[in-house]
Amino acid sequence: MRKRLRRERTRTDKSLTAERSATDQSMSRRGEGTLRTADIARRKIREEADRTLLTGRKAADAARARRSSRKPPSRELETERRLAAESLRRERQRADRSLARQRRHTDSALREERRQRHETEKSLFARERGRTDRDLGEERIRTDQAFRLAERRMSQAATAREKAAAAVVLRDEFLAIISHDLRTPLNVIAINAARLGRLAPAGEGAEQLRKMCLQIEEAVKRIARMVEELLEAERMALAKLRLPTKPGDLRDVAREAVDMVAPLVSAQGVSLEATLPEEPVEASFDRDRMLQVFSNLLGNAVKFTPKGGQVRLGIEQSDPLRVTVSDTGPGIPADQHDRVFKRFTQVGAAPGGVGLGLYIARRIVEAHGGEIGVNSRPGGGCTFFFTLPAAEH
Repeated sequence: MRKRLRRERTRTDKSLTAERSATDQSMSRRGEGTLRTADIARRKIREEADRTLLTGRKAADAARARRSSRKPPSRELETERRLAAESLRRERQRADRSLARQRRHTDSALREERRQRHETEKSLFARERGRTDRDLGEERIRTDQAFRLAERRMSQAATAREKAAAAVVLRDEFLAIISHDLRTPLNVIAINAARLGRLAPAGEGAEQLRKMCLQIEEAVKRIARMVEELLEAERMALAKLRLPTKPGDLRDVAREAVDMVAPLVSAQGVSLEATLPEEPVEASFDRDRMLQVFSNLLGNAVKFTPKGGQVRLGIEQSDPLRVTVSDTGPGIPADQHDRVFKRFTQVGAAPGGVGLGLYIARRIVEAHGGEIGVNSRPGGGCTFFFTLPAAEH
């Protein structure tokens, strides 16, 4: 288990390094593009100002030449004109030198402003990354402490049965600690990713940066859902599940679940067909928990169905009521039918998750007085079903 943890940490570190390198490169390209655009605009403005100044001087010189040609110049007038021309030339030279100094000063101030802004951005990134590294380091210290505690307790167990029971208890304690401790760094990552996406200025690379931030937020949401499943399973395992049930129409819950998984259906490229009775399907249930069962079963069916496949949802008016979710996925071997409803169990190449969705669904259905099961064979798809007591009239 320690080797697996080291491998996971190595992958995490590599992924974090690659993400930071990509972010740095994107920010660098965006900054260079923005500065290049500003420099081109400033150069064009100066060139236009120089052309305007030169045009004005040429026009003034031409007007002065025209006035001089109207009367024949005397020696005194010629001398006066030469002195005036020389004075004008020196005045223009002084103006040109002053303009050049002013532009050099402006360029120097602009370079300093850019340097300070770059240093500020580097400092902000360094602080955020330092905070993330500290949170990650503290989380790893807690994980190592939990491992050491588990190893001590395992070494103290006298028999193989005691060791197995202790391993299960310690695993549950360890997962509870990790689930709680992951929430704070996950919230920090999500908040800062959202802030970075909103603060991205317009320009080259901005859209790519915003897309990267959205990917980070989506990844954090997936991890948060896994953490919530861990905590949910832990609560269910520690106590008898008691639910506040109310009479209602089971079709309403089914329709809401179909709407919830619609984006996943579209992304997977599968079709979803819901066959519901025309008459109300009355039962007594906890609406939120029952919605969790529907969404877990539908979400699993969609994830395991290949592109172009089909998922079907049906409700049978009987006593007890029977709900079925069928798919055209790879199927489940017969010897695994009971195992899939246990905690931390996954069959086949599961696309994400920690193996808790079906366990949670089983506990909820059983708390309603129903049963849950699966009919399947390899290559023939799956049909998950559960029953609920019909409402008493």
